[in-house]
Amino acid sequence: MKVRYPHVSIALAIAVLLASASVSQVYAVSEETGTTVLESTSTVETTTDITSGSSTMWKAEISDYDSSLSLVEYEEVTPTDEEVAEMEEATTLVDSEDALTIEEATNAVAEGELASSSATGSTDSGYAVSLGSPESGQFAFTTYGYGHCVGMSQNGANYYATYGGYDYQQILFHYYPGTTLVQESTSGTITANGVTGSLVDILSQIVYAEMSSTMDVEAMKAQTVAAYSYIMFYGGSATGLALKANPPQNVIDAVTSVLGQALYYDGSYALTVYGASSGGATASSNDIFGTNYPYLVSVQCDYDAQYDPYYGEVTNMSVDEVRSRIQSAYGITLSSNVSNWIQVEVGDSGYVRSVTIDGQKTVNGKSFSSVLGLRSAKFAYVIG
Repeated sequence: MKVRYPHVSIALAIAVLLASASVSQVYAVSEETGTTVLESTSTVETTTDITSGSSTMWKAEISDYDSSLSLVEYEEVTPTDEEVAEMEEATTLVDSEDALTIEEATNAVAEGELASSSATGSTDSGYAVSLGSPESGQFAFTTYGYGHCVGMSQNGANYYATYGGYDYQQILFHYYPGTTLVQESTSGTITANGVTGSLVDILSQIVYAEMSSTMDVEAMKAQTVAAYSYIMFYGGSATGLALKANPPQNVIDAVTSVLGQALYYDGSYALTVYGASSGGATASSNDIFGTNYPYLVSVQCDYDAQYDPYYGEVTNMSVDEVRSRIQSAYGITLSSNVSNWIQVEVGDSGYVRSVTIDGQKTVNGKSFSSVLGLRSAKFAYVIG
């Protein structure tokens, strides 16, 4: 069973949990050591050898969200002077004579560098907090975010545009720090999931599938650049992308305005993965995929706690179900010591890098969360 708490209640619950002890067994993570801590017991060391899961960079689809994404339910948030200054420092724009226009994007666009980011990503933003109150014989898992949470958060991009006033370049440089935005030719074709077409045709279908037609136009532009860069990273033909036919005109217009723009890092296309949402901060590629990309590091996502519908979701699961899922997936027999089954090593911003199962096997944190049916690898748990 999954439970979503009101966002104000989540903040209040976290404050209470951090200030007082719980009668249940609460499994938190020491920020200094990165090890699992069971209150009133000694620290349990974890290993760092990770058994990698599937190489597929799975992500949630925008269709997995409910109607709470509708902008009519949001309140306007005015950014502080500090936030405005941070936005201005996030990008270094080129001279206006090199700026892209919609007419240039649809015709013969002058190719070359448009902007670059000097940012390097943020530091650790904290760990997941358990919010559940399970009955005896149950686990309560609290998750933050949806998907692999690496790279651009589509939901976060919409929040930054809507509430923070970010344009697409600021969104891109926030989620892919240290990259450079380059204008390329708008001619030629690309292929997504075996479907080949013009840039505007394929990218419009991707943006429509990923963001529908209701997200902020700057978020759509950022999605266009991310999708195009991702395809070009794989030589112009990539799989695992969502497409939706017959995109409306506002989507086509957003795509056209940034057509042919790509993110580069160190002279090569950047691997611009993206996902539905993040849990207060994005995850690093090293923690989730076991591969380090300097621009896929953990960065803060300022609006998740207030607006994201999957920030602090509680999933209750019986001890028997947890045992069955783990034993079936990993071919082991768990001991009777339930508190020893799940020992986590936490990476940047609270994402579980690896899990040592009952002292028998250490596995990748993202793959383990998928075995349990959790929405992301940023999770904490309580045993009733």
